[in-house]
Amino acid sequence: MIAPALLAADANSGVYYQLARLQSLSEWWQWLLLIGVIAAIVSYVVWMYRKDSVELTTALAILLGGLRLFALLGILLFFFQLEKRTQKTIVKNSRALLLVDTSQSMGLRDADSTSVPAMPSRLEQVVLELKSGQLLPELRKQHDVVVYRFDAAESPVEVASLPKLPSEQAGAENQTPQQELLASLAGARKLALIAAGILAVAVLAGVIYLIWGRATTAQSLAQRKAGAEQNAYSLLVSVVCLIIAAVVFGTANLLHPDISIGAILGLSEPKVSSPTQGTEKQAELPPIDWANQLLPRGVETRLGDNLKALVDKERGGPIAAIVVFSDGGQNAGLDVSVASTVAADSLISVHGIGLGSDKRPANIRVVDLEAPEKVFPGDKFTISGYVQGVGLNQTALTAELVSTDVEGKGEQVEDQQTIDIGKAGQIIPVKFELKPEEEGVRLFKLRVAPQTGEIEKRDNEKTAKVEIVDRKTKVLLIAGGPTRDFIFLRNQLFRDKESTVHVLLQSARPGISQDAHEILTSFPTDPDELFEYDAIVAFDPDWEAFDDKQVQLLEDFVAEKGGGLIVVAGPVFTPQWSSRRRGDPRIDTIKNLYPISFYFQGSATLSLGRFGSDKAWPLNFSREGEEAEFLWIDETAEANKRAWDDFAGVYGYYAIKDPKPGARVYARFSDPDTALDNELPVYFAGHFYGSGRVFFMASGELWRVRAENDVYFETFYTRLLRWVSEGRRLRDSSRGVLLTDKDRALLGDPIAIRAVLQDAQFKPLQAEQVAATIIQPDSTRIPITLRKTKDADRQGTFTEQFIALQEGDYQIQLQHPAAADSLLVRDVRVRMPALETEKPERNDKVLREMTDRTGGQYFVGLDAALQSKSAGTKSLVELIKPQDQRNVLPGTPDRTFDRVLMTWLMGLICGALCLEWLFRRLSKLA
Repeated sequence: MIAPALLAADANSGVYYQLARLQSLSEWWQWLLLIGVIAAIVSYVVWMYRKDSVELTTALAILLGGLRLFALLGILLFFFQLEKRTQKTIVKNSRALLLVDTSQSMGLRDADSTSVPAMPSRLEQVVLELKSGQLLPELRKQHDVVVYRFDAAESPVEVASLPKLPSEQAGAENQTPQQELLASLAGARKLALIAAGILAVAVLAGVIYLIWGRATTAQSLAQRKAGAEQNAYSLLVSVVCLIIAAVVFGTANLLHPDISIGAILGLSEPKVSSPTQGTEKQAELPPIDWANQLLPRGVETRLGDNLKALVDKERGGPIAAIVVFSDGGQNAGLDVSVASTVAADSLISVHGIGLGSDKRPANIRVVDLEAPEKVFPGDKFTISGYVQGVGLNQTALTAELVSTDVEGKGEQVEDQQTIDIGKAGQIIPVKFELKPEEEGVRLFKLRVAPQTGEIEKRDNEKTAKVEIVDRKTKVLLIAGGPTRDFIFLRNQLFRDKESTVHVLLQSARPGISQDAHEILTSFPTDPDELFEYDAIVAFDPDWEAFDDKQVQLLEDFVAEKGGGLIVVAGPVFTPQWSSRRRGDPRIDTIKNLYPISFYFQGSATLSLGRFGSDKAWPLNFSREGEEAEFLWIDETAEANKRAWDDFAGVYGYYAIKDPKPGARVYARFSDPDTALDNELPVYFAGHFYGSGRVFFMASGELWRVRAENDVYFETFYTRLLRWVSEGRRLRDSSRGVLLTDKDRALLGDPIAIRAVLQDAQFKPLQAEQVAATIIQPDSTRIPITLRKTKDADRQGTFTEQFIALQEGDYQIQLQHPAAADSLLVRDVRVRMPALETEKPERNDKVLREMTDRTGGQYFVGLDAALQSKSAGTKSLVELIKPQDQRNVLPGTPDRTFDRVLMTWLMGLICGALCLEWLFRRLSKLA
């Protein structure tokens, strides 16, 4: 009944047919029983029809017995459960992984051996190759290509995933669903034509049977018997051909059960099912901004950590090789040899492309110049510079300090010193003491004359701006009670000749004596009185004691006037007002000022928080906290880190819910038992609020840092007060203020710009965006658009950010759109960390050891990797052999095929039994 073409497996499509029942007949006695039952049934049919057909012709007896046996064959096929399955072969394309070093040393430029001008930076060479070279197209002919970047983090970041390009052969073999349908339909129609031909023979034999039977009615009995015998064979042929035609046509239907019978017969058009994913033409990939994705921003190079992380992620997969683009400046984290051993054990070869020069370039660099932002006339102050020299024959250099007015005119030499920079690339400090006599703004420049052989001469000088003023910083201290931080800070500011401190101690009795320039009994209600302050520090204040006008003035002080606000949580008043639900305008406004969100239940917050524990826990600073100079309690980043590490820590904190969007978390309480959802409690946080800044501390325990050094406490609050009140000090215009989230940044850091502007009526400026200009250290000007913030409560506020890609001084200029004479200016200094410049030369030893351990190849430069330079040397693309993985998945039964097969079996079985019954009745059998 089933044609041979149907029983054979289709090797190309993975389609095969099997009898499912065979898998369950695993015992010999089951087969013996089955054969016995079949033999018994066949024997009974043969015996019965030999007995019943004594008076019938031989052909008719064969026909009746054959119909019964054909029905039995159909039942057997139903019992054995013929199934159609499609075997799928899953092919995982070979993967070539490109690991690109984006640490800051990759932004260095090396001298060309044939020309004096500097070449493109190390990373720019990689970007140029990925953007327009042949490496990616050649690799994609045989592999999926994934590009990662790495620097200071412990795991790489995926930049782009590029699929394998379809080959011409694969494109020719792949057919669309329409093409596959037409091919199957053509095969089904061929079988249908064969079935039609066999059906024609059946009809012809039937006609012969009918005509021949009528022609012999007038003959003798003997002649009629002989004619009937011959005529019965015509009937046998007709019935057999009819059954064969039905079987062949059923086979045509079963070859493609999704095609209707009408479509096979040409009575209707076949319907194409919707194409599955992947059958469509491969969509074009969006363009990749390689230059922006591969910026040299990392302050460290952790090649070992990132290589191991990539090996752990990809091992066991179809990975062909890892290609590392780096200068080999491994200076932190896991040793590369350990990661190489892991890669070798995982049978993953690593190829290396060394970038940069193996010779340390000669260079003098003024790393930084530190000066106080404000000084008083007649007071001495110190300007500290840091100079680094590498690869120089002359180690004694002259550092010269000059000053100009704010426009850069009237240069005069302030002082000069001879320094010995050595040959090991150390950073040498140099200090100058000055005593200004006149008020005004002076620009101080530290410069060292360029030496022979220097490539980069722009970093031979640094500038710092100092404002000489006779105005003291005015601070208002508010405290719910006399905490130790409050007392120590009050005494510090009272003794500081540069500060004026006013005190509002809410729990104090009238007439109490305090060390302050003025003692307040209530918060100011006069705007002129409040707006004279530069900053407000509130230690666990009772905000509920403030009326609506005082709260509104406080918000205006921060948002509109650029005032600074430092808020310190405590166990007495903070739980009372912070636990209130929204609805009280005063408390809602106060909560809006904070950079964090509170829980609604104060008692629950106290149970989550901690006050007065038995053990001190150090503060866990984030990267932003470590880089925030306003939190430094020592002069340099390294000394500051050591000082905070030596600090025993704090005993308590007030638990908050979350930092607000846009807020920065600078430090957390480090006790791991206090973590919620794997996040340690926030201790230091800050954010912009309008044109001002708000800083949050989770407890008032910074007085404990005095145990390490008395100066630490004073330094902490001095720098913090200066930072939060920056909006007041830097107001260039009565129409607005321009701020950045940091004054000093590392190369590759994002720098946020914020402008708060007012119109001619001193109301928030109504505009969707404002234009500004960034002047880079190389004097190029880049336009930038600041867009209105989404915060509906803060109108007239515009923000944007940019990435610092050059070392040196940036200046942001914003021409006020509603005031032609108002130019807002902000300066940011960007430096490269010393770790990335101590050894900037290419480290061939590390890269070669990495490739040798894993069986890879090391190339010096991109040119050597992309083309063979000598006989017998293969290029990088030739070395990376495909490692496709093929997994064969057993097919599942085709339910449509089962349904069509059961329909045809039922029809053929019933048809055979009906014909048998009809012929038995015509033959007058019981």
